[in-house]
Amino acid sequence: MKRFKIRFTPEASSMISRLSPETKQLIKDALKTLQKNPFLGDDLHEELASFKSFKPKRYRIIYAVDEEKAYINIYYIGHRRDVYEQFRLLLDDLKKPI
Repeated sequence: MKRFKIRFTPEASSMISRLSPETKQLIKDALKTLQKNPFLGDDLHEELASFKSFKPKRYRIIYAVDEEKAYINIYYIGHRRDVYEQFRLLLDDLKKPI
């Protein structure tokens, strides 16, 4: 299986920068696992159906896989308690006309 490259949205990059060093390491380890097999995450449903979620401990990484280009696009990283709600709000904001 080919090794996938990871790309971050600006929002995901910003979230990583705000995490504690221990949590950053947890996320980094999870991303290494995803690079080897990006299909380990769970498929999301409803309006998030085009995304997957990987669950390192109490955190969630929301991402999509581009098999053709061998990319894992990281869209959102957050604590499990509100990550899906916050990601939906972000998507809604992106859909609003300027």
